[in-house]
Amino acid sequence: MFLKALYLVICAVGIALVYNAWKTAMEVKKEQIEEDIINAWEKHVVSPSVTFQNLHVGINSNVDLIIPAVALLKALTVPSGTKENRDVLNNVEDLRDTFAHFFAKGSAAERAFMNKKVFQRIISTAKMLESSQYYIGGNAALMASIISEQFPEVKINFVGPVGPKLLEMLPKSMNIPMASHIASDEVHLIMEYGVGETWGDLKSPVANRFITSYDESNSQATMLETFFETLDTSKTDLVLLSGLHILEGQSKDFFARRIQAVCEGLNEIPRSLPVHLELASMANEDFVKQILIKVISKVSSLGLNEQELAFASLAGDGPHNLDFHHQSGPPEMYKASDMIMWLLQHYGHSSHNRESRLTRVHFHCLSYHIIGNVKGAWANSAAAVAAGSRMAGKQACDVQQLNSSIVDLKIPKYFKAFSNDVEREFDPNNPVISWETNEFEFSLSPVLVCNDPQKTVGLGDSISATGLMFSQYLYASK
Repeated sequence: MFLKALYLVICAVGIALVYNAWKTAMEVKKEQIEEDIINAWEKHVVSPSVTFQNLHVGINSNVDLIIPAVALLKALTVPSGTKENRDVLNNVEDLRDTFAHFFAKGSAAERAFMNKKVFQRIISTAKMLESSQYYIGGNAALMASIISEQFPEVKINFVGPVGPKLLEMLPKSMNIPMASHIASDEVHLIMEYGVGETWGDLKSPVANRFITSYDESNSQATMLETFFETLDTSKTDLVLLSGLHILEGQSKDFFARRIQAVCEGLNEIPRSLPVHLELASMANEDFVKQILIKVISKVSSLGLNEQELAFASLAGDGPHNLDFHHQSGPPEMYKASDMIMWLLQHYGHSSHNRESRLTRVHFHCLSYHIIGNVKGAWANSAAAVAAGSRMAGKQACDVQQLNSSIVDLKIPKYFKAFSNDVEREFDPNNPVISWETNEFEFSLSPVLVCNDPQKTVGLGDSISATGLMFSQYLYASK
């Protein structure tokens, strides 16, 4: 009996040792894949022969109040409720239901608050949380700040509503016209959550954030005319525009008038000067359709994430448009490629639409990025998509240099890069995949997803800004 028990113990110990050895070997093998990607990116990320040196950036800026989402909801004594995607928020119940909708999907989203009194009460509660922090906010301000930090030699003229606190936080090297100064800061609430975090019966599949605000300056695009009036096209080689999404909280007539003002301003910019438009989360199909029809053909470059790409396809009756209603996490790569191709074909510069100036789309999501552009319009796109992907990991982990122990590769081993593609096996030593059609060319690179994200806000802006700064605009010479 003793010998039998001893034998069982020895077998159990042996199995445990073999399992631990196997597990260690698998972890080492996994980390080697990430290490191979990091090393390969170093070879791919090269600067273009001509770089952007003088930027004009606007028009949305604010102070971000960043707090843990679930902690705030508990402090507000809000239990988890029905998952329902509301276009705008009027009360705490709207916040609860809309947050639940995106929290369960793990998707980033932004919604305008329509009740100033309720929003101020929520902000007062948020400020009392020990973990609350203030940061630079607004897509335009974030893109300008990131470029100023990463490319200190670049000159930036920034136009947006800048209050006293934001002025203290923005880089001193940026030029901010006096017309941009406002008496008090606009504050946006950033509700962050981690992967696997629970709220009632709900569990987040990935780390992300939900944004809400009651913002008078940005929501009415008060700096729009100043943005175009202060643009000196003779001293600028790249224009960055964002903030149209915050107009969504306004009436249909007001939105139409501001979009018309955007179009008139863009029409005055010569085609030789590239204009990038960064989109953000919207929920009104009619408003998004207006941006698709009227605005994006007047810009050279477009930046957007999975929620914005899928919603644009839904609003414009593009490919895979019904996926928006049930999409959870990043779309399959070939679906994203199809939607990017659709944007370029229907709204971009092509043999069917020579008047459009849209020649580049940069799509970014948690696990991969794709840049699609018209052939001959942009150079260095493979390096740009690699640079953007690498920056995503760095910013999320809050490190200067990535290492394989803190990140994970999330794309499948076998995949299709585009709809008519054969199935490929991903090679970590060649992490940039490129292909082309008769008129367009594409570059794709995975993201190494941070295991313990330190900050999710501004990730898309950082990615788009980095990708732009590694891109070279050629269309002016055609």
